[in-house]
Amino acid sequence: METSNIARGTFQIALTNAFQYLVMGLFYVVVTKTSALTPADLGVLSILSFLASTFSLLTGVGLPTALTKFASENLGKNQQEEATAIQKTVTRAVLMLSLAGFAAVAFSSGLLSQYFWNTSAYAPLIILMLTYAFLFNIVTICNSTLQALYLFGKMAIVTIMFIISSRTIAAILAMLHMSVQGVLIGYITGSSIALAAAIAFMRGRLRQTTNKAPLKPLLHFSLPLFLSSLTLLVLNWADIVIIASMTLNYSLAGIYYIIVSSVSVLSILWIPITTTIFPALSARYGLKNPQGISSILKTTSRYLAYIVFPSCLGLAAIAPTALTFFYGPDYASGATPLAVLSITTIIIALYSLFTTTLTAIGKTGQILKINTISALSSIIMLLALVPFFEATGAALARLATQVISLALATIALRKEVQVRLDREALWKSALASIATVPFLIAIEATLSAKLPTIQTLAIEILTAAAIYASSLYILKALNSQDLELLRQTFPKPLTKYINILENIIVQPQT
Repeated sequence: METSNIARGTFQIALTNAFQYLVMGLFYVVVTKTSALTPADLGVLSILSFLASTFSLLTGVGLPTALTKFASENLGKNQQEEATAIQKTVTRAVLMLSLAGFAAVAFSSGLLSQYFWNTSAYAPLIILMLTYAFLFNIVTICNSTLQALYLFGKMAIVTIMFIISSRTIAAILAMLHMSVQGVLIGYITGSSIALAAAIAFMRGRLRQTTNKAPLKPLLHFSLPLFLSSLTLLVLNWADIVIIASMTLNYSLAGIYYIIVSSVSVLSILWIPITTTIFPALSARYGLKNPQGISSILKTTSRYLAYIVFPSCLGLAAIAPTALTFFYGPDYASGATPLAVLSITTIIIALYSLFTTTLTAIGKTGQILKINTISALSSIIMLLALVPFFEATGAALARLATQVISLALATIALRKEVQVRLDREALWKSALASIATVPFLIAIEATLSAKLPTIQTLAIEILTAAAIYASSLYILKALNSQDLELLRQTFPKPLTKYINILENIIVQPQT
């Protein structure tokens, strides 16, 4: 059951995340091209999003991840009442922390507004964003429970309901001249709908019990993870905050925020996989099966290599055309930072795989050490580079920071398990991806000024796909086992197309 659920769950979450980022991308396209939100408005929204992320982090204390880990371990041992007790304890703790945090931040909203914008006029927007963050905390707890139960399809539905309702309402209200306030109202409405669905999906899934799980072991696991997430907050938001505070240019901050949001779309390439392997890794660890963990690492790295390398390098090569197509020529100035961040994403994907494994085996303290070093390095590099290179300097700081993070994570994981990556897949995919770059750069240099943006983008995508597929065929990179995973995840009516694809790109074994 676990294997089939992981394969099916990966497919479901991949589709969900793809759909999620499609809707988010359309939202930004609509609000930028209709001028419903200006770059300055996006700069304000980025700071509000930073405050929401900070609130969720400080009030969650890493407990949702602890819920998934320990509940899945107990369910794997058929200890269902213990799993229920853990879920109840975590839910109660997060609710209490969220209520206390909401009251404290709402009371100080005027001071926060004065600090960031030199006026108290933004205090109502801070309270609206807090309301959204509070509701989303509860949704996160529900999704952690569904994840522990391997109910990935239900998680997908909750996410889809949230993203459709929140972004649709947000875009409509923004175009009705409600600006950032309308966006926040949309977020609140969407999170309310998602919460109702998540609660309905959870009902009756766990066995009722009067037992109470002690909070201390959960906190012992989650507090290092929480502190690590605090450093991640710095890593994810320091560049945006520093750009806004050092340049006082919220339009520049808004453009950089759009770039960061755009490149985050690439996370759909690995988040579905790391999400679905997390409970499996936890179960292997609970059963004292380190070889099983190493095997999962090798298999996962193979599939990440074949999808992450071409996507990230391709986006880096066509960054000017991509930004112009989606957001308009005013945002094309962010092409260089987008290219740098696209390359950085390759490193992030591998780092995510390693930290997921470290979390599953309970080595959250190691993650804390890594992220602390990385956060300090990030701030130092941002302070040094942003004054001279602005957004490009911030992107370069992210790249250097992720290199440091990956190196430290590799060292830490090798002390616990045998790190087995599919080296053949890594170098073959990298070589095939690099082969597409000269052709894409040539198209950017010659055709982008002569053809409409949509035609240029279509030519670039088709060219990259053809060269990459041909290179994989020449290198004999793929085998029948690679396509077998697709057969397990795709609906049966589509398997005939997978067979056709296999006949095209997989060379016969000799």
